[in-house]
Amino acid sequence: MQEFADTDSRNSPKRQAILAAAKELVARKGPNGTTVRDITAASGANGAAVNYYFQSKDGLVNLAHREITGEVNRERLARLDAYESNAAGQALAPRDILAALIEPILTMSRSADGGSLYVRSVFQMRIDARTGYHTFDINQHVARRFMDAIAKAFPQLNREAVIWHYEFARGSAIHMLANLDPVSRRFELLAKEPDQKLPEAPAYALDQKQIDRVIAMILAGFGQPLE
Repeated sequence: MQEFADTDSRNSPKRQAILAAAKELVARKGPNGTTVRDITAASGANGAAVNYYFQSKDGLVNLAHREITGEVNRERLARLDAYESNAAGQALAPRDILAALIEPILTMSRSADGGSLYVRSVFQMRIDARTGYHTFDINQHVARRFMDAIAKAFPQLNREAVIWHYEFARGSAIHMLANLDPVSRRFELLAKEPDQKLPEAPAYALDQKQIDRVIAMILAGFGQPLE
């Protein structure tokens, strides 16, 4: 391992390049679709470096997914903490709960093409049950914090209804923001005529305006009784 003797720290440029490439690939192709060859081609490293720094492809892919989700969830909790501190024990406004839950997707874990690594990664983990990288359980403490905030804001809801509200908010945000992704461009595909071609540049961008639009739609859904 002489080749890596001077770059064996967690912050070594080669290690960071491999991890960054893996995060992009895992988010776009999923854990099963991402190969060591993909990672080495994107990072300029070789297979030996992947094994040296991460022990295996599985170890690298699992870490990539944990970093993507961890970055967003740390920011979510930081924002929720700030809102709760300002509320001084009172229930949070539903809009503030949703802002803490959704707005970090705008700024954290962004892809080189402007898409959200978090949104892409969550979608990949949901659609491919074969992955074996079920890291949703490591973020259960985040879910509980937001469910507790929802329960306090809507005291008339029982625990089951709180869970439905939380999953509706989270799932709706992921789905809608995925439609703004520069890869999928779902909204543009739905709007164009059959004989039209999509322009090269996406018409939509993941920005605060779109985040606010998603939050407004979820708030409208919260206003309906849960049967």
